Amino acid sequence: MNYIILLLNKLDFPQQYVQTTATITAVLLFLLLSFIVWYFSKFLSKLYINSKYFRLKSIKWVYAIREANIFSVIGYVATGFIANFISILFFPDEYENIRHIVNKLINIYFLVCIVLIVNKVLTIIQIIHDTGREIPIKGFIQFVKIFLNFFAFLIIFAYTIGKQPMYFISSLGIMASVLMIVFKDTIVGLTAGWQLSMNKMIRLGDWIEMPAYGVDGNVIDISLTTVFVKNWDNRIVTIPAYDLISKSFQSWREMQKVGARRIKRSFYVDMQSIKFADEQMIKKMQKFELLQDYIKSKEKDIAEYNKKHNTQDTIYNGRYLTNIGLFRIYCQQYIKTRPYINNNFSAFVRQLDPSPQGIPLEIYCFTNTADWLVYEAYQADVFDHLLSVIGEFDLNVFQNPTGKDLKNINIQSKTDK
Repeated sequence: MNYIILLLNKLDFPQQYVQTTATITAVLLFLLLSFIVWYFSKFLSKLYINSKYFRLKSIKWVYAIREANIFSVIGYVATGFIANFISILFFPDEYENIRHIVNKLINIYFLVCIVLIVNKVLTIIQIIHDTGREIPIKGFIQFVKIFLNFFAFLIIFAYTIGKQPMYFISSLGIMASVLMIVFKDTIVGLTAGWQLSMNKMIRLGDWIEMPAYGVDGNVIDISLTTVFVKNWDNRIVTIPAYDLISKSFQSWREMQKVGARRIKRSFYVDMQSIKFADEQMIKKMQKFELLQDYIKSKEKDIAEYNKKHNTQDTIYNGRYLTNIGLFRIYCQQYIKTRPYINNNFSAFVRQLDPSPQGIPLEIYCFTNTADWLVYEAYQADVFDHLLSVIGEFDLNVFQNPTGKDLKNINIQSKTDK
């Protein structure tokens, strides 16, 4: 400051403006030098954090320090000490008023640095904990940050206006109603996030479905108030954490954990093609290895029943094999003998309620993998075979007729007349 005044005097600067000009110049130089030191420290911290050692993702704490970039805050603290030293040079004791203001600004700067360091440390703890964990603590850490930052703001504000922090803290009881309104979503989100974590309702990597939000994909992040889901079409969908508590959603975690995925699909059999199996059909069906034991056992059982009840006179009074029954048993034996079907779970074929489209024949079983692409290939393999072989049983698969089919039906009806 004194050197600036001497310099201005040598330049024959008007005396009435020397003091003011020197003060403004000193403040601007102080700010400029402080900014240069801050920028240089930021550059060094970035250079160090991007070094080869801190690129190792295999070491949790190294990866966490790099992601949190805590060295940048340490650089800010170093900048504060250098700025304090510069202030002593620029504003000696005779400029007590200016120096007092500068010192107060530096102290506020140090308080902000302390808050940033605490936030960075909490971020490091969160990253270290969440790496490889199914239950993240990100929401809890965010709540702690909000709580600490709020009180840090009160302390900094109290120091700035020269009041004791307890003066404001004691007033929080009066502000409680206002805070409840301001932080309503945060409090509700924290409660919901806590319930989600403690009850293990949702974890990172879970595949969930929530049609109300168009959600069908994997959970990639769980924050204080929001859950982020990456859909299979690569869209990112955000869901309020509270809605996952208050509304229904479907989780495929157990399926992924067990490594088995269910096949539950049906096709319609034309009821007009259903009939009793005559000797010619039974002889033909005996060539199917999957049906040989069943036909042999069933024919013996039916013969004994018909003989006991003397039903030889008419087909309607006895028991006989049907083409749809043989086909159903064939389907059941087929899925049970496939190497990719997990027989530790239920595997069967059943008829559902008849409809105008025919009789639904449902395949119910589990594959031995939860991988989506492989599962779809296995499912297609099952239905490719069953739909191809159904004609051997003199059965027809129902499908709605096309315009060409309707035209052929009309021509056929006219020919019949």
